[in-house]
Amino acid sequence: MVTLISEEIISVELERIQYDFEELDVPVKCLKTVEEFDIGNRKIKLIKGLKLKVPFWLANLLQKEKLVELEDSENYDFPAIFRLADAEHKDIGLHKINSFFYILMKQEFEEYKKKGKSAPYRQRESIEMKLRELMTMRLSKIMKIAEKSKNITVKTRNMTPEEKWLYDTVSGFIEKWKDMVKVSSEETD
Repeated sequence: MVTLISEEIISVELERIQYDFEELDVPVKCLKTVEEFDIGNRKIKLIKGLKLKVPFWLANLLQKEKLVELEDSENYDFPAIFRLADAEHKDIGLHKINSFFYILMKQEFEEYKKKGKSAPYRQRESIEMKLRELMTMRLSKIMKIAEKSKNITVKTRNMTPEEKWLYDTVSGFIEKWKDMVKVSSEETD
């Protein structure tokens, strides 16, 4: 019997993925010099111009304070979302996007709400529609990959962790379904 995944399980899994990625060390470039400080069992000292790796959550906080800038992070301003959607539309396979894309977009929209940024309603609506369009295109491609086979590593390379989890889950269900409906050669004799 196939067990359906509850909304709570999905939520917990997506939070775990976000937590895992917030703990990953990411490269940053120091914009200012700051005396050594402790974060748990690590000591960190920022020296202007120096490149180092720190956990994503710390890099994010330090970036907000304008002490560092993320090295591998694209600035996902609103024109960038339009360019990404256009590139995704043109690409037959999954277009390569930043592994942190969904986390960064979620944070961007949360900051947007907190600060009460005043963007025209039509601009906000347009951005949200373009983001949904991008997500729908990627979801469609992931489903097509998942229906073909469970172990296609080349195709999963451009997936974010959230997309990889979705792919693994869906392809697992598809494989189980195929096994359930498959007619064995013994039954046809």
